[in-house]
Amino acid sequence: MEGKGTALALGAMGITVILALSLITIAWKRTDIHDHMLGAVLGIILLGAALAGVFLFFTLPDNRRPVVFFLTFFVLLTLPGNVFMHARAYTSFSLNAYDLDAPGMPSPLLFLLPYIAVMALVFIRLSSWSMTFDPEPGSLPIPQQDLRQRLQTLNDGAQFPFTITPGKRPDEIIVDWKYADATWLDLLRLHKITELTRLTIRLDESDHTARVREMQSQFGASAGVGGAGMSFYMQWGAITFYQTQRETLYGIQIENGRPVPKFSYSYTFDIREMRDPLLKLITANGWTFRCVTLPVKWLTG
Repeated sequence: MEGKGTALALGAMGITVILALSLITIAWKRTDIHDHMLGAVLGIILLGAALAGVFLFFTLPDNRRPVVFFLTFFVLLTLPGNVFMHARAYTSFSLNAYDLDAPGMPSPLLFLLPYIAVMALVFIRLSSWSMTFDPEPGSLPIPQQDLRQRLQTLNDGAQFPFTITPGKRPDEIIVDWKYADATWLDLLRLHKITELTRLTIRLDESDHTARVREMQSQFGASAGVGGAGMSFYMQWGAITFYQTQRETLYGIQIENGRPVPKFSYSYTFDIREMRDPLLKLITANGWTFRCVTLPVKWLTG
């Protein structure tokens, strides 16, 4: 049951459920309030977030801070409507949605823009906090150059499904996992798929922190009877708390431009198999491992 952030996660789940039930109660009992069904909608959203939080709680037993981040984000996202509904139900506050358009009322942007700015800041800071791992107890930070060399030694063994190369900067390491790369023929159509996850690690010796940014890309193309098609997807700066993927492609496989006697191609991906070896090596050598959404130290921590 124990894990980093367990008490905070349980507290966040409790607060989320209480707010959800309170909003649903308002929608059920205070039918005299204009737009009372807004409480039911917000309550159902928060209950759904709480259920997703329970899933994350048991999926990530060693680090439950992502549960805190996820639920805090949803509570803040629904906060304006939450405050509005409770004020209408339990105080003399009588403003409704139609009054916001009345002459002389200030523009909603005066409240909306600061709210969006606060939400963005909370999202960036809290997401990095939720995926920050401190150095192992008793470990002392080694020099940046030594840590770079130890990270690159992971290339020497065949047990890890990724490659490590130096980045463009002296403090940068690039980790790539090309977990799907197949060409196959089925139903007179030629297909090609490539999927890649890349971690860019920047080693900051001033505070002995390895800041990690994630990039995922997917390329797909097909041609043959019925025409041709192409798709490309790329995502930068996301923090993946949990991801597993397994897929099997059926058809005549093509290698080096020639058909081979294989009629299926399977690939799997688990973000933990890529991230955990790096995390363990970095924290064992006295450094902090921190996933970030942006390469801006003052913003992400």
